[in-house]
Amino acid sequence: MLVEVLLCVAVLLLLHLWSNRPSTLPPGPRRYPIIGSGFADNDSVKRLQQKYGDVFSTRFGAVDQVFLCSYKLIKEAFAKTEFADRPSWRVFNFLSDGEEAGVIFSSGARWQASRRFLLRQLRDLGMGKSSMDAAVAVEAKALVEDFRRIAGSPTTLPDSISLVTLNVVWQLVASRRYNLDDAEMLRFLRLIRVFQEDVVFLVLPEFFPWLNYIPAPLMRRLSRQDWLQKSAKQANDMMQEVVDQHRASLDPDNPRDLIDCYLLEMERQKDSPSVIFNDTDLRKNIFDLFSAGFDTTSNMTRYVILYMAAHPDVQRKVQRHIDEVVPRGEVPASRHRARLPYLDATLQEVHRMASLVPLGVSHAAATDVRIGEYVIPKGTPVSACIGLCHKDPRYWDEPEEFRPERFLDEEGKFVAQREGFLPFGVGRRSCLGEALARMELFSFAAALLQSFTFAPPEGRKVDLGYTMLPGINVPKVQELLILPRT
Repeated sequence: MLVEVLLCVAVLLLLHLWSNRPSTLPPGPRRYPIIGSGFADNDSVKRLQQKYGDVFSTRFGAVDQVFLCSYKLIKEAFAKTEFADRPSWRVFNFLSDGEEAGVIFSSGARWQASRRFLLRQLRDLGMGKSSMDAAVAVEAKALVEDFRRIAGSPTTLPDSISLVTLNVVWQLVASRRYNLDDAEMLRFLRLIRVFQEDVVFLVLPEFFPWLNYIPAPLMRRLSRQDWLQKSAKQANDMMQEVVDQHRASLDPDNPRDLIDCYLLEMERQKDSPSVIFNDTDLRKNIFDLFSAGFDTTSNMTRYVILYMAAHPDVQRKVQRHIDEVVPRGEVPASRHRARLPYLDATLQEVHRMASLVPLGVSHAAATDVRIGEYVIPKGTPVSACIGLCHKDPRYWDEPEEFRPERFLDEEGKFVAQREGFLPFGVGRRSCLGEALARMELFSFAAALLQSFTFAPPEGRKVDLGYTMLPGINVPKVQELLILPRT
């Protein structure tokens, strides 16, 4: 009997220790053994903010997480080097055989060197500059032509929205352009989508370590690991083939694109004892640029179309301004932008309402670091509640109302920056492709609205909700009417 009592006490003690919150962490919901306090999604973080304030902590499985819900707090925290790391989750290195690589999910010196190099080279190659207008215009024309193909009847939005965005990134990375029906291009798009949809299965053991004790064959089947590894090999093989072709035709005096610049940097650093530039890192950086660069822009283009269909008065006003500034037959470009402030304001308001990445990409504390009266332990994931900031009544009057005028001043000029607005993140790890993403979204949205009017099919309403994938709110697939403008 005594043994049973002691075992019971020991189990209760272990359960208490499991669910006990470290004294330095911010407050948060009750923690339960094994499951913690549950998964924090878009809706739950709003409830938790109302109960615990602008900084709170949760525990999902075995992992403590901290959430920041105030724009001021996020801006202050993410300006610090102590919050520039990423969580050390193995899933982030799945495409690089467990080796830390790339720019999105690396930390420390590797991340700093990768970001500095990529930002410099992409800017030199024209990212976000008027010199990119010609490449973006080619894709905008192709996009309009593809929309003409399906116009007139209710239809879902085509994959060409994603493909033209991929093409712009391909131009910078590898000096390549593909037709919108190219089989290789479509296969690469499917590979990226596979990782978006299924990578959640790989991350679960990070939160629930007991899953690692499930027999390996069963775990591989449950996590779809074999399928994901096969897809990862296909993606790596595709990128390595492009790298090898560049290496064979490289002219050191005339680098053509990012891959050429990277290969030259590899050669310069080959004898450095701390070299990070290698083929694995190059492939991962290419994948990072594609997955981040095309996905946000293509989904934001879809959101713009849906919001225009749902708000025909705004759509008509945008179209009227485009007609006044851009001659028919000419693709809207950077040179027109200063004269189209209402379009830019509309795109900003779609960013605010959609909040495509509502919790940002998780940061991690590089050391024990203080936020107000709390100390965040080293390695703790920290998330910025961007979606909450975009609807925060402290910054936005009637935040649920779609009103582009928020981003215009009294003279009708475009206001790019506003307190409470951070669609591309903030601080040291803000999106390095922001300038290019804004340029593409402007040109694609303007070209489509110049040529078409979007509306829901008769008797239906536009659904402005979302389908939640890991880390991103994807617009719902639905039919729209695409009506050519005369």
